[in-house]
Amino acid sequence: MPPIVTLTSDFEEREPYVASAKGVLCARCPGVQIVDLSHEIPRQGVAECALFLSTAAPYFPAGTIHIVAVASGARPIAASLNGQHFVCPDNGVLTLLADRYVVDEARAITNPALNLSQGNQTYFARDVFAPAAAFLAGGGALQDVGERIEKVAKLDLPRAKRDGNRLITGQTIHVNRFGSLVTNIHRSLLDGCAVTMIKVGEFKVGGLSEAYTDVELRHPLALFGSSGYLEIAFNGDRADTRLKMGAGILVSVALEAATQ
Repeated sequence: MPPIVTLTSDFEEREPYVASAKGVLCARCPGVQIVDLSHEIPRQGVAECALFLSTAAPYFPAGTIHIVAVASGARPIAASLNGQHFVCPDNGVLTLLADRYVVDEARAITNPALNLSQGNQTYFARDVFAPAAAFLAGGGALQDVGERIEKVAKLDLPRAKRDGNRLITGQTIHVNRFGSLVTNIHRSLLDGCAVTMIKVGEFKVGGLSEAYTDVELRHPLALFGSSGYLEIAFNGDRADTRLKMGAGILVSVALEAATQ
């Protein structure tokens, strides 16, 4: 199986940036399989990128190399976690992945052989990330990328909290393209407890749904999306416009311990 390198960026593909990075990958690692994850991350959208990666990357096979070019001005690094490599700026894009998986090793990309900029203005995706990813995809060792770093940068993101078997509190952190309010409450926090009421702000959404069709058209619902995080939505409408809410709104989930 050829090595897999994925690309995630805050670029638009109509510009030559993504294409030139792919060119470097193909030139330096012939036969590489390149997979575009997304080039629609909001410009400088580090938090959105962290959520995107935590949802998408775990489904790729061990050995996959992920190039992440979002807000790329920070120190370029290569990190190993969950059996995969991430070549990215050290700006917090790995925050949610690093919450779930141990960072086995991280290196600053300082090997001059992996830098094509030659002292000119650096386009990190093409000049640093692509050469480093091609090196790893071709069997290069992570330790040869550069010096070891002890910690990767993490965003100070709000964390959901659980109060015994009674309550989970969190907040909305993202509005997706359908207008649903994505929260920081992961399914794992339920830990077998039943949900009796979900509120966003002062708005009572109701209980937990499994699908949009569980409620009538234009009615609100709360369900765990494919990312594993709780979402507040409307069947056939946008929750953000109906509720006039966005990121940063308090969400509470009332619990009832499951009967034995």
